[in-house]
Amino acid sequence: MTVVCGIGGIWSGTGRRISEPGRIARLFGDALAHRGPDGEGFLGIQADSGIAKPLTTRDAVDAERELCGLLVHRRLSIIDLATGDQPMTIANNDPWVIYNGEIYNYPELKEELEAFGTPFRTTSDTEVILHVYARWGVSGFRRLNGIFAFALYDVKRREVILARDPIGVKPLYWSAGTFGVAFASEIRPLLAGGFADREVGADRLAQFLFYRFVPAPGTVWRDVNKVVPGHALRFGSQGRLLADTDFAAPAPEQRTVSWNEIADTLAPHFVRTVQRQMLSDVPVGAFLSGGLDSSLVLSALGEKAAGMQTFAVGFPDEPGLPSELSLAQRAATHLRSSHTGMQLEPQGYFDRLPWAIEQVEEPLAHPGMLLQSDLSALARQRVKVVLTGQGADEPLGGYPRHHAARVLPWFAGVLGGLARSSWITALAARRELMARIQRVLSAPAGLERAAALFSPLAPEMAGAMARGCGPENGRAAVLGAIQSWWNRSEGLDTMARILYIDVRTSLAEDLLLVADKMGMAHSLEVRVPFLDLEYLAVVESIPGSQRVGVMRSRKRVQRELGRRLLPSSLFKNLAGSTSPLRKKRGFDVPVSSWFRGPMRERLPEFLIGSSSVLPALVNRESVSRSVRAFLNGTGDAYRQVFALFVLEHWLRANLAQR
Repeated sequence: MTVVCGIGGIWSGTGRRISEPGRIARLFGDALAHRGPDGEGFLGIQADSGIAKPLTTRDAVDAERELCGLLVHRRLSIIDLATGDQPMTIANNDPWVIYNGEIYNYPELKEELEAFGTPFRTTSDTEVILHVYARWGVSGFRRLNGIFAFALYDVKRREVILARDPIGVKPLYWSAGTFGVAFASEIRPLLAGGFADREVGADRLAQFLFYRFVPAPGTVWRDVNKVVPGHALRFGSQGRLLADTDFAAPAPEQRTVSWNEIADTLAPHFVRTVQRQMLSDVPVGAFLSGGLDSSLVLSALGEKAAGMQTFAVGFPDEPGLPSELSLAQRAATHLRSSHTGMQLEPQGYFDRLPWAIEQVEEPLAHPGMLLQSDLSALARQRVKVVLTGQGADEPLGGYPRHHAARVLPWFAGVLGGLARSSWITALAARRELMARIQRVLSAPAGLERAAALFSPLAPEMAGAMARGCGPENGRAAVLGAIQSWWNRSEGLDTMARILYIDVRTSLAEDLLLVADKMGMAHSLEVRVPFLDLEYLAVVESIPGSQRVGVMRSRKRVQRELGRRLLPSSLFKNLAGSTSPLRKKRGFDVPVSSWFRGPMRERLPEFLIGSSSVLPALVNRESVSRSVRAFLNGTGDAYRQVFALFVLEHWLRANLAQR
């Protein structure tokens, strides 16, 4: 069974009783209902014996008075519609699991386990997780190729294990206190249940100001954490954290090969990857932007793409910048999909943005979050599952910052001193691009330069802006947020290490988080074939210097795949889309023109006026300086100001509830 859903619960440890289990069941069940509208189930854990008891209704939970733990599952059924209810176990006194996601290689794992004599009762991938744990323990989670977050209760050990997939496609939050540990697919029930205080962490705020998201294991909330991608947390019989295990495969060894060999290896591998992600007992559609990545996904389906439901949203055409809608329709015609596009009007878009900010739950400077919601709502009218082209840019160096990371270090030795000059500093204060170039050129090679690619701010500056943090703590928090990934990728070349970090931070905690929250807001499962673990391991074995050229177009690997997989006429149309000089369309939202147009007079008042919450947490003069520099400048350097705009909305929505 592939089950997309919401999971949550509380574990206090045996011998301790949780109060009002029925209230907790309702709290988690209601908060996660949009993630799993097809049903719910519960697992009560007896306080004295640790024995687990499945409970099918909230009234049944309410009747229990001697529970030390409660696991809650909301279900959106995709596969094994008849026998896939959760919580699930394989036999009495064996582990139980509640699970969100898909294990794409579960047929192969099932065959391997059956060779050991393991009996199966269902056709579900959920049962495979239980048997993998029974045979190999937590280390066996490395064998799972999929997108997942799950909570497993080990009856014999009286332990609860929380695990998240190695790329972090599925979120999983937790908080700890005198009650033990509470966890959920979303933050909302943790706050509503009183399992975490509504207090912003100063060091985590510094991380947000720098990265414009907060890397795991943090969130902006002081008491709310995320399970790190590829990690399993083990909570013992007293409800306390015993171990944090990194179960993901190590960074792959790199080898330089010819472009023909790369493409000849990846093309059939990618086709297999996409086709196995079609596994579903309900209709599957696809997001089709008309760009190279989403077109490759659809093309890999071959004849199955004919008549498949595809979806796109976008704003009207602009001079020199055609709408995503026209590009998507052109690709759909080539690939013979049944396409639906919806044009959005910029007017009123920003009036709806606060809803999206609240739905994502974390402040993210992601202008396209509402577009993602509109696209998900459009798709959900016809399908429950969609394939997307998301996740190709980060491992393949698809963004301008990746090209800068490849080129600028060549000049760092010569221009590093010049970059610290007063006139460059003055110019950087007015131009975000120049600020970023200055930061990269002046940062020491290694971890600091890798961090500099994310932000025009120095880590110390982010700490100084966050009240209660300070420059040194800010530096430690900012660099510490990516330190473990930098260490984990040791052995890769510098460019490959930068891409490795990007996949597991910016992609996981920003773009994928938005896709998950916006998709699940409409009960839609979003799949990401480019992040299949087997396929990604092959991509990441290619040296970074090959993936990101100095003078070549972006994502040369994708271009080579396109030559082999796309109709030649479509490929020629898309060939220019990876030029370093071509504007990347994506989910473009006219933020700059809106801030400098309708919002010009209101923006300063919104951010630092008498009703603003932001100045209580972020240095007022820093905010004012950023706003003035943007409004008085030119170009598209809106990101830092948009981050402050999102943060103010988020603070008003959340701190007002204290």
